[in-house]
Amino acid sequence: MIKDPPKAAPQPDPREIEEALEFSTLLQEFGRLLSGEYDRRMPMSRSGSQILGLLMERDGRTQTELAEDMGIHKVSVGPHVDELEKSGLVERRPHPTDRRSKQIWLTDYFHSVKFLGQGVFTMIHARAKEGISPDDYAHALKVLSRMRDNVKALKEETGGA
Repeated sequence: MIKDPPKAAPQPDPREIEEALEFSTLLQEFGRLLSGEYDRRMPMSRSGSQILGLLMERDGRTQTELAEDMGIHKVSVGPHVDELEKSGLVERRPHPTDRRSKQIWLTDYFHSVKFLGQGVFTMIHARAKEGISPDDYAHALKVLSRMRDNVKALKEETGGA
């Protein structure tokens, strides 16, 4: 929602509009293709995979912390953690300082099978990079990182609104 729209916005250059749409569409399609290919090959939801990835970065997070890191409501995380727990990949343990809270921990079983998911991920990544030189790939990552940082700065300039 635009809080204070300008009285008379300048007409954007049609080429800039076309370029922005092409860029946005390409990123969305690429993201959908990557996610779809991973989902097709993995026996768990994308959210389940995301939770496991977050726990690999820092094990023992609470459900609230996982929800914040995923950008979703903490109630939405519960069913995914339940499924991962039933699969033996995570376990809930009492929080050492907050009796109302539980921490989510990766299990030994997870650590014994994590290479399977990592293998799928790296195979898809390798296929995506086919025909692209290492220098071009490194440059693409640098450009995308810069663009991400530019958009983050724009969000900060507007107070996150």
